[in-house]
Amino acid sequence: MRVLLLAALVVVLAACARPDDETRIRQHIDSMTSALAEANQRAFMAPLAEDFSAETWDLDRRAVQLLLMREFRTHDRIRARVFDIDVELFEDGRAQASFQAVLTGGSGLLPEQGSWYRVSTGWHHSDADWELISARWERVAGR
Repeated sequence: MRVLLLAALVVVLAACARPDDETRIRQHIDSMTSALAEANQRAFMAPLAEDFSAETWDLDRRAVQLLLMREFRTHDRIRARVFDIDVELFEDGRAQASFQAVLTGGSGLLPEQGSWYRVSTGWHHSDADWELISARWERVAGR
């Protein structure tokens, strides 16, 4: 009986445990991907640090917000498919997540535009959670 109670306690504690750092960063990437599909700018921007910088187009946090507004108005549907996520954690509270992404946009059932990107992101662990501090991307295919 005690073994069953101990096993149940372990299961409950494991369910309540906070996800590890790599899992948390992956969850942020997943939530940002979902936010694009839902045209939810606030949810997409939530993980971005105040001092976020996108090297590729020299964008700060405010410029990303304006770019999102424009894209949400231009396309009825935006979809992102993210794959090959590789998260590398560093001892100084930073991490790098690299992945590939296929972005599509359009107004009908089939996308009118699409591009494939290689993306590298930088993350910093703040007091409570991971924040996205940088991003760099390179178009692999598409327009």
